[in-house]
Amino acid sequence: MAILSGQSLELGPVTTDRYLGDAKRLCFFLSRYKFAAKMLRRARRIADIGCGDGIGTVTFLSDTSANVIGVDFDAPQIDYANKTLVKALRRMDPDRAKRISFECVDIVRHGGLTPRCDGLVSMDVIEHIAPAEEQAFLEACCDTLDDYGVAVIGTPNDYASPYASRHSQVGHINMFTPERLQDVLERQFSRVFMFSMNDEVVHTGFDKLAHYLMAVAVK
Repeated sequence: MAILSGQSLELGPVTTDRYLGDAKRLCFFLSRYKFAAKMLRRARRIADIGCGDGIGTVTFLSDTSANVIGVDFDAPQIDYANKTLVKALRRMDPDRAKRISFECVDIVRHGGLTPRCDGLVSMDVIEHIAPAEEQAFLEACCDTLDDYGVAVIGTPNDYASPYASRHSQVGHINMFTPERLQDVLERQFSRVFMFSMNDEVVHTGFDKLAHYLMAVAVK
């Protein structure tokens, strides 16, 4: 039996930039999806809000049995996901490919997705949402979830901003401390559990020393 699938995948521009610019940045990014997949392992339908080119979204196909939809308002990235990523998946594993789809949607203006999901993930998105649209974004995320659905939301820690690279700060117009993230999410969700990350390591406590914040929120 052949060990390799024989498939090759051309990475999207954002993922290529992460990998070639500093490969460990891609490792850090994917480790966030690994954590989210563990938190959502029993989900039946997962929405990835702000999925970009979908390279992280694919994580859920291996670690859950859910149907997965990725949405982003960046049309070229969604175009890559549909024309390159999904096509490669279909060639390699048609059954898994049936469980994933991508749509170009601005969720702030569109509102919650239908049909609703019991799992939701949004990584590295909310810091790019203007403060005036923050509530609309979170309401749309909450409206996408069924009752008792679980959301995993990740964002850089504002306490670490002085040490962040110029590259990582681009477009960050709405930064969060652990306290503010928990407070904002508790206005929309019934329970919020806070985690922190340094590199690929997820932990609790010492959140002022963390570079990245992860919240697990229950509707």
